[in-house]
Amino acid sequence: MVTTMKTMVRWRGAVPRCGARGRTRSALHHLRVRAASKEAAPSSQHANTVPMPSDRYVAMNRFRVQDRAEADAKFEKRWAERPSRLATMDGFRWFALFRRINLDGTDLTEEQNEDFNYTSMTLWQDQPTFQVWREGDAFKEAHGGGNIKGILDMLISSAQTLKGKPKLLLANAYATQSLEVSESDLPKMAGGWRSVVADGKRVLDPECFMCAVDYVVEPGREAAFLQEASASISESRGAGGFRFGTVLNADAGKGADADVFTLSMVWDTKEQWEASRAGEAELGEARKTETRFFEGKLVLTTQKGA
Repeated sequence: MVTTMKTMVRWRGAVPRCGARGRTRSALHHLRVRAASKEAAPSSQHANTVPMPSDRYVAMNRFRVQDRAEADAKFEKRWAERPSRLATMDGFRWFALFRRINLDGTDLTEEQNEDFNYTSMTLWQDQPTFQVWREGDAFKEAHGGGNIKGILDMLISSAQTLKGKPKLLLANAYATQSLEVSESDLPKMAGGWRSVVADGKRVLDPECFMCAVDYVVEPGREAAFLQEASASISESRGAGGFRFGTVLNADAGKGADADVFTLSMVWDTKEQWEASRAGEAELGEARKTETRFFEGKLVLTTQKGA
């Protein structure tokens, strides 16, 4: 765990749009994973230079849902009804299906829709526990069941709702701080998955809110950045509605920009985040490039929290 700084990070207002030298699209848009059989050995240019171990491992599938009536609702229904025992797996910590939103409630722009507008996000205790899930029967059950009918149903559903294939992003998480969850507040589950009714006509009600801010960190400044990010998360822990905060950096050697770090904070509601505006702080010499907002659905967790 990163040592918390005594001096808290100060929020300096809204995030400006990227300049000519900044990244103009979401950093997560550009990070992609190559098929394992085609991966080259990590080069020194993309090697993970973070001088400390990660405290979580994160798997995110990013989707472009079609910009048409009911596509979002049908996509969420598919997720709500999928067979899964994710929450029963050793090492599982937290899951949500995130739908990208604008803070003012307006529809996403055409450019935003061409970026990934849905992201499934799963936090694992570490990379080995994620790998056990990925290589096991539970993973196959949740992705078409490993039989022809299940795979065909999944392909048909994808063709009706998605633009292109989903893109996987694997990331190391640092400075993770989470509140524990009381047994009475755990989501209602059946067999390790949420028990939620979805009609495919209306989107599901949001269950949490996430603010994700991308920073570009110069080589050699990673430890200082994570120390300041940890202080920002610590400052938010006492605010009403805070659930957890973490800093994501794409797993080395997966075709990613190693200098991009994403400070992600999850809250009960958008209104509670707005009361604190947490996660938008200036963090030392790191350069902010983009801020994105999401509402989370189908949340799964354990009493340990994220």
